[in-house]
Amino acid sequence: MNQTVDNQPNAFKRWYRGHGRAVLGGFQTPLQTPYSSLFTVITLAICFYLPLLMWTLWQNFDGVQQQWQNQGSVAVFLNPKVGEQQRQNLQQELSHKKLIADVTLVAKQKIKADLSDDPQLNQVISVIDDYDLPDQLMLKPHKAATVEQLKSLAKQLQLHPDIDYVSFDADWYRQLQAVTQALYYLTQGSIVIFLTIVLVFLSHSIGNEIAAHKAEISLKKLLGAAPGQIRRRFLYSGVYYGVLAGLLAWLLLMITLWWMKKPLMALTMSFGRAFEINVGSWSQWLIFIGLCGAITWLGARISSSGHIHKL
Repeated sequence: MNQTVDNQPNAFKRWYRGHGRAVLGGFQTPLQTPYSSLFTVITLAICFYLPLLMWTLWQNFDGVQQQWQNQGSVAVFLNPKVGEQQRQNLQQELSHKKLIADVTLVAKQKIKADLSDDPQLNQVISVIDDYDLPDQLMLKPHKAATVEQLKSLAKQLQLHPDIDYVSFDADWYRQLQAVTQALYYLTQGSIVIFLTIVLVFLSHSIGNEIAAHKAEISLKKLLGAAPGQIRRRFLYSGVYYGVLAGLLAWLLLMITLWWMKKPLMALTMSFGRAFEINVGSWSQWLIFIGLCGAITWLGARISSSGHIHKL
């Protein structure tokens, strides 16, 4: 008796084999037009590089800002007669104020050491004894605090019996807020603009690749292939473009930061603060490369779906 044997693969095997062919096909497609593919990768890398550079500068500026913000903090000089318990009570009272993010004690020995490090003051400060310098509380404002609110706070604190003098550099704080806000919006704007360019350019590139395989795609449609099966390899091509462009953008960033290291160090030293450029951790870079691949995958999906539907 003859028995029929079902040799058809199950759904998972069909899915696995389909994606395996798409991975290979997506890798081979850019190799068929190497110069055009290289141009695509370079263009995408530049589009990723510019917002990446802005983001890196923003991250480093945010770290420097934490140091510079001390110069825009509210400095509270305590009355020399204030005891330890009174100082602790005052410190706790100030920490509960809504405008204050952090209260830090700066002892008189620390103030003298900082002044001694200043080449313009070290000769003068050497004649000052510890008891001539008051203890100081540095009040770090909340980011949302305005200059007017901090001015009002400084006037209120000046009336406190345990406080001898309150110092607040409103001009410096206003300038720091303006620079921070400008750089933040510039970073956001560059990310939006260049990601839009990525999607538009990738749509054009994927469209050209689909047009080059028009006959093959039409044949697959006649054989009953679904649109999702047809566009798979173009999606993988988009991922490859994104990963390669992300790696190239990272390389361009490293070169740029190496080239800018001395000028940036000179700039920060002019404000009396030195810092090391933070280029991010390996986990952050892996996330960035993954985002590049995801963005180009999305662009390839949008483009390929539209072009395949028109064929």
